[in-house]
Amino acid sequence: MYWLSGAEADKLVKSVEDAYEKIKRSGPNPIKTMENKELKQKVVTTP
Repeated sequence: MYWLSGAEADKLVKSVEDAYEKIKRSGPNPIKTMENKELKQKVVTTP
């Protein structure tokens, strides 16, 4: 969590960049990945 005031624009930019990097490093959402695999397996074709 970040505590910022309106006068701390540089600190805001840095905290957003840090948060973005943490999310990027964590990789794809494993739940979303599992859902995508399940959906691919449930593909129904009509004759």
